Amino acid sequence: MNQHSINSFNPFLRPDKIRLNKRVYMFLFFLFISIILWLLIKLRYEYVSTITYKVNISELPDNKMVVESDSLIAKVKVRALGYNLLRYKFFKYYKPLQVTADGLIPSKGMYYILLSRQRERFSLQLGPDLTLLEVSPDTLYFQLSDVVQKRVTVKPDLKITYAKQHMQAGSYTVSPAEVRAKGPASIIDTLSFIYTQPLVLENISDSIDVELPLKPVKGVSFQPSDVRVSIPVEKFTEARVEVPVSCINIPLGYDVLLFPKAVTVICNVAVSKYFALKPDHFTIVCDYNDLIFEPSGKVHVKVSEHPDFIGRIQLEPRKVDFIIVKKTMH
Repeated sequence: MNQHSINSFNPFLRPDKIRLNKRVYMFLFFLFISIILWLLIKLRYEYVSTITYKVNISELPDNKMVVESDSLIAKVKVRALGYNLLRYKFFKYYKPLQVTADGLIPSKGMYYILLSRQRERFSLQLGPDLTLLEVSPDTLYFQLSDVVQKRVTVKPDLKITYAKQHMQAGSYTVSPAEVRAKGPASIIDTLSFIYTQPLVLENISDSIDVELPLKPVKGVSFQPSDVRVSIPVEKFTEARVEVPVSCINIPLGYDVLLFPKAVTVICNVAVSKYFALKPDHFTIVCDYNDLIFEPSGKVHVKVSEHPDFIGRIQLEPRKVDFIIVKKTMH
């Protein structure tokens, strides 16, 4: 392959192109250096800027807390060197401003703080890098709520798939089953249970024993804040059980005859519980209120009770024949 062919194949290897690329790279390099130097020079000067701070109220009585504390915001106008402002603005390098409860003033069921009276306290908290010029709003309003406690049930949030021929072999257990919730009465009164953080597992073939944190609720603390969840997992096999069918909600003076009188329950059962499975573990019913709307003389039956160590329930047959009989009054 001659030189002309090489240049045609890759024009960027041509000497004039290489010289041009070097010039572009050199220009970009010096442009970058110039921008950095310009920034360093500019950052040496003082500037005035406004920074938004969260306000925390400390030393409240044990039986009181702020409702929607995240809404307590103060805008602070400061003067500082560009270096320090850059650090605060872009890296969020600041802590909430603290106000003690002795500065609270009650007013018509609400409370307020005069931020204009907190300038000296805020200046000390801002530190020597920032000079405080102004605080807004002048008055910060908020509401206090009684702190209450109660015990709530824990429900695990489970998203689990099992390996082939495996299943959950009974009810899961949560320890402790209840936790103490502490927070504003307006929130605590609405809580009847609390979920854990989701547990997502796939292709599981062994029993599970894991510690899960509780899903947070704004303004509420939980003790303890995490629980242990245990889920038995076993291989399963198929089982068949003959279970009698009963009819519910039969009005006085009537009776219902069913044919057949029993159906076959087909289900998956944990291997260790196979021989313990009995017909009286199940309740199979039909509802009289459904019969009166069935001109065909056949009605669906359903499982109203079953043990917790089985899965994938099927009934054979799914429908039974019925006859409504009026009882003879003596």
